[in-house]
Amino acid sequence: MIYKKWQKYSYTAQRHQRHRILIALSWVLAVFLLYLFVSSYLIFSFRNESSSMGRTLIPGDVGLALSTRLFPKDKASSLFPYKRGDIVILEKSFTNDEPTWYGRLWDNLLAFFSAQLAVQPNTERRLFIKRLIALPGDEIAIKNNIVRVKPAGQDYGLTEFELSSVTYDIVLPESVVENQALLPFSQDMEPVQLKEGECFVLSDDRRDCNDSRTWGPVLISDIRGKPLLRYWPFKRFGTL
Repeated sequence: MIYKKWQKYSYTAQRHQRHRILIALSWVLAVFLLYLFVSSYLIFSFRNESSSMGRTLIPGDVGLALSTRLFPKDKASSLFPYKRGDIVILEKSFTNDEPTWYGRLWDNLLAFFSAQLAVQPNTERRLFIKRLIALPGDEIAIKNNIVRVKPAGQDYGLTEFELSSVTYDIVLPESVVENQALLPFSQDMEPVQLKEGECFVLSDDRRDCNDSRTWGPVLISDIRGKPLLRYWPFKRFGTL
């Protein structure tokens, strides 16, 4: 009892307590700054809110992605080059206004202390998870829901699955009537020649999800990262 009273009223004890609090806060700040550096330049967490990727990523899945800082524009010199069939995370803005620094700071604080579980979707700047189908210089066309890609510099085209670096399943409309009812997500698309710096992305669910069929080709610079693994829910833990 006497010791506790001494701690309460002693200047030395109070100074030691403040010192311990400052050390604890300094550690939290240091870890948060490290998190900002890692999430900006190396790896960041993401939360999927859409069903557009079929069974690959379902709503509520949370994972880690490699930052585009690791992907130089010169694909030949990159340790992690973009490949057809890769899953990528796009950041698209629906406003001309840049986000405020305190808004980004608040988003980062939420992501840091909740492991991305409490982050609220941003209606002005959104992340979209799509599959990379064609690269700069490729020609892409769709006929009867079959996607064919003619790689840059080649005279013939192959299906998306023949050119893909991975295997995956897609979801198609069940009937022609359903397909026609979901225009502009129709079963056909005239050939599109991608320019330098452009790529073509699609959803695994091809029925009624926004992707390059409605946006048109997207810029490589719009890609924020490549998903690496899913860690939540834990029962779905695994690489992507």
